[in-house]
Amino acid sequence: MNHSDLKIIQGCDLNLLLSLTVLIEEGSVSKSAERLDISQPAMSQNLKKIRNLFDEPLFVKHGQGIKATEKARSLLPGLHEWLEMSSRLILQKAFDPKEVYGVVRIAFIDTMTAEIVPQLLEMMMQAAPNVELEFIHKPKHMFSMLESGELDLCIGGTETPPANIYGRKIGLERFCIASSPTHPINQLSNPSLADIFSFETAEYSASNAAEPQITQLAQANNLNRKVSFSTSSMLVLRNGLLAGKHIAFISDIVTQNPYWKDKLSILKHEALPEVESTLYWHARVHQDPLVQWFKNRCLELASGFREKGLISS
Repeated sequence: MNHSDLKIIQGCDLNLLLSLTVLIEEGSVSKSAERLDISQPAMSQNLKKIRNLFDEPLFVKHGQGIKATEKARSLLPGLHEWLEMSSRLILQKAFDPKEVYGVVRIAFIDTMTAEIVPQLLEMMMQAAPNVELEFIHKPKHMFSMLESGELDLCIGGTETPPANIYGRKIGLERFCIASSPTHPINQLSNPSLADIFSFETAEYSASNAAEPQITQLAQANNLNRKVSFSTSSMLVLRNGLLAGKHIAFISDIVTQNPYWKDKLSILKHEALPEVESTLYWHARVHQDPLVQWFKNRCLELASGFREKGLISS
């Protein structure tokens, strides 16, 4: 947290955030005062201070009480998260995901999304029903988004992260060639690298690990990779391959999905790269109970996938 942010917080009465939470929930100054065991004039004074603290109106008159504006309601999840964190810090309560309110922002490589997301959602609905998961499309600049707080957790290829980024390897992805069944590559019984790179290729631009290795493989063998179609969407990539002009290099995790293997031809080649997938998080959330609890659930799911052979060790 920078110096100017610290000075702003230093000038605030953080008790006002508690009053704000209760006022939003109760919609009444008198009921809020009763709940916090303070006088109604004191709560009215807190309401005035809250109005001065925020640029936008947070309450409007409604009958005999007050009604939270859309702006105020948008603050409530963050207020619950702050109160829960404060409670754990002060009271040293054991972490209970069922009692936690908050948001976890995650980005996964598309190859894992189809397998891991349904199980994650089912697990969260049962174990942490008040926690929201925000899925963000796999970004090219995941480390900068972890740094800025736009992401809490990210799964990507194994790279060299900044010193304040933690990582745990979760599995190995082997890459193969996908194409339309009508593509000429499928007429070759044992295509060489020269054969493979003679065709137009599609690039999955969201992969900042495998795609550079594919290009380096071509260059190392004095071959030229011809990329004439690029997309960050696996759905667009699949539909583009069905047109019959391109080949693409995709993870073998994808090929196990009927959505792919029932429509496309999959060709394995020993020279294609293997890429380790890694779960990353920032030092800022390394001690955050919610993020760490969720991270451990992701690692448990990845372990289950390895046992089932969906990903390699």
